[in-house]
Amino acid sequence: MCFEMRFGAVLLGAALLAGCTSAKEGQWNTAQAAMQGSPAFKREIIADCTKQIGSRRLEDRQTVAKLMNVGIARVPTAFCNRFFNAWASGRLSYRDIQGIHSQTADNSRFVRVLQGRE
Repeated sequence: MCFEMRFGAVLLGAALLAGCTSAKEGQWNTAQAAMQGSPAFKREIIADCTKQIGSRRLEDRQTVAKLMNVGIARVPTAFCNRFFNAWASGRLSYRDIQGIHSQTADNSRFVRVLQGRE
């Protein structure tokens, strides 16, 4: 039961990124290069993400807050900063994100990134 709840939180986190996870590898790499080369571009993407995550249902944000070990109010900012900084730096790869919706994939790196441990 505890594992299922945690896995559900991971899937919920993945669902919050649905637009990002549908990118093809070339698009992923291009966006990564753009974020690496332009801090202003990365800030704009993070700001847009923060607005989108902030508009999600309270229950969704509560679940993700538990996974991330942050308060509910910090979920949008922490989630988007951790995800996009990991993407830009290469700590999250295209391959890491492709398995995010699979129940059998190893999503431990995604979890560590969201928790601020990687």
